[in-house]
Amino acid sequence: MIVSVHHTAISVKDMERSLNLYRDLLGMEVEWEMDHRSGKALSEVVGLADADMRIVMLKGYGHRIELFQYYKPKGTPISPGFMCDPGRMHIAFQVTNIRDHYRKLKEAGVEFNCPPLEIRPGVWATYFRDPDGVILEFIEYKRDG
Repeated sequence: MIVSVHHTAISVKDMERSLNLYRDLLGMEVEWEMDHRSGKALSEVVGLADADMRIVMLKGYGHRIELFQYYKPKGTPISPGFMCDPGRMHIAFQVTNIRDHYRKLKEAGVEFNCPPLEIRPGVWATYFRDPDGVILEFIEYKRDG
């Protein structure tokens, strides 16, 4: 029996750069961290011989995001891609005051596809990317009246 979705994992090039976004700008909290995590079982689970990595588990907003920075083997960055590319995914953060969140991240140098737009009555959204090109979304559901 599946009981819940535990986390979403993202492989990152530079952990500190990614923590600047997820922890410092988006306000997620570090739940735990392991540096130079390696071993036979881990290598078998991830399917990579002699894997060595730093792992940071973040929590917040009813979800966890696990960031991996591989020391060994070194990965190959993926192309930025678009949402129409098969297998592409994104993480959506439901917010209130979407324009305030947009402004805060924009001032911190985060690039967005566009300012928040009303995509259907009462629903506002905008997409942006993390430092490694993972697509993220702010979405706000405004109630009438």
